Amino acid sequence: MTTKELIKKAEQLFKEKKYQEIIDLLPDELLAEHNSAELYAWRGRAYNGLNSFDNALENANKAIELDGQSYLAYHVRGYICHEKNEFNKAIEDYTKAIRINPKYEDAYYNRGVVWDELGELDKTIEDYTKAIGINPKHAYAYYNRGNAWYKKGELDKAIEDYTKIIEIDSKYATAYYNRGIAFSDKGELNEAIKNYQIYLDLTLEENDYWTKQAKANIQELERKIKSPDYDDITNIVDKIKEALIFEEDCITHYTSLSTAKILILKTGSTFRISEGAFLNDTSEGRALFDFLTDFHITETTNDKTIAEPFTEKPFIGSFVPKTKHDDLTLWRMYGKESGTEAKGCALTIDREKFVDAIKKSIKANNTAENSLTNDDFTFYRVAYLEKKNKKTHFLIPGVSTKTAKQLNELMSELSEEIKKVKPEDKIIITEKLNEIAYLFKSADYLFEHEVRLIIDGVGFAKGIDDETPKVFIELVDIRPALHQITLGPKIEKAEEWASTFNYYLKQNYENLNTKIVISHLPFK
Repeated sequence: MTTKELIKKAEQLFKEKKYQEIIDLLPDELLAEHNSAELYAWRGRAYNGLNSFDNALENANKAIELDGQSYLAYHVRGYICHEKNEFNKAIEDYTKAIRINPKYEDAYYNRGVVWDELGELDKTIEDYTKAIGINPKHAYAYYNRGNAWYKKGELDKAIEDYTKIIEIDSKYATAYYNRGIAFSDKGELNEAIKNYQIYLDLTLEENDYWTKQAKANIQELERKIKSPDYDDITNIVDKIKEALIFEEDCITHYTSLSTAKILILKTGSTFRISEGAFLNDTSEGRALFDFLTDFHITETTNDKTIAEPFTEKPFIGSFVPKTKHDDLTLWRMYGKESGTEAKGCALTIDREKFVDAIKKSIKANNTAENSLTNDDFTFYRVAYLEKKNKKTHFLIPGVSTKTAKQLNELMSELSEEIKKVKPEDKIIITEKLNEIAYLFKSADYLFEHEVRLIIDGVGFAKGIDDETPKVFIELVDIRPALHQITLGPKIEKAEEWASTFNYYLKQNYENLNTKIVISHLPFK
């Protein structure tokens, strides 16, 4: 075949996602014979499709060496840089591809993806718009632009883009899912339900994270439609959660040395969190209901012998700010090993890397790759209930006076709304309140400055330990997000453990600069 015929054949195979066939079509001897930059670029793109990035990079560089004006080669290299999280280099190469060929839609599209990851939503939208201008039927560009509009709070524009995708491809399932979320946020609840139901109809054979979320979203919307009280309380609960959001760069988790060994040294280990029913303190989740004195599932409040119906609880991850990574009281309370205080570890984790890893894990293990989610895996500060002179007040360490005042006003508003709840709605209201019940504790625990990750568990497989007993969900490997390891002041052979953790991480996690410190607090 001539060079042009080979290029045409490679392009066709790429459209069919037959990446290995492209590589087989273009062996080294043939490429050396034709000496074509474009053929090297196409083989590089095929290697990208197989996630063989070193081979892809070698081919892209060879193409650029042969022809510095090969826009396809720059595009291939930009894709590799993106996969390696070298975002600025990716932007640079995509921009070079666009300068060489201003009509190359894929470069605009992929540069838009990078801008999105960098949080540059205006630039994201601009690039997707340019890709659409070149190809008005570019469904992926409409889809991602719709997601960008959604992130900016432009719900009507998001819905418009999702609708455009559906006009192009009526079976584009995730467009219905995301349009359902946008309609829900607009308050058009029946429209949202219709879209979630179409999504479920199109994914009839699936039973993954997103289908479970869609079913849960429908149930939630039906409750809002049926019960105005539920809708009003949901709105207050959402505002309370917003007031308690924790946005510092790192969070610290105290644990035993034996658990730390598993999380750091054992292949395939993941960070797991348990349902709220299994937290160490049996009074957990009670502070909120103690405050809401007029709300009880059972009619009688004084007789503790009356059976109460079981309600599902969220899954809880317990943390503290990184400034508390070496705290005497926390070593005593939570940094234990086999019941012995201060022999545990404090693992400080990069919050954004941890959350991104959870989202990527969901996408990797489920069919819908780019669905929006109602649960963005947010961390929240714990508020502490203080009672003085028959008055109650909530204290929130680390927030402004304005935020603390706002929370207390919301809690008073919640208390008033709760009084209106009808008896038949009490169970569903309790389930809604459980979303925030574990964000409140007694002021006796104020010293903790606790931070929590609250996950409803929908879409996650539930692990069951029938001996403990305990129900839990597994999240992700925390090692790539591990910022620091603090060894407790009573750990024996602390230097040896520090060395073991250090060299294991260096050998197995390239470019991970985890700091390891040994506490020398005067623990008695």
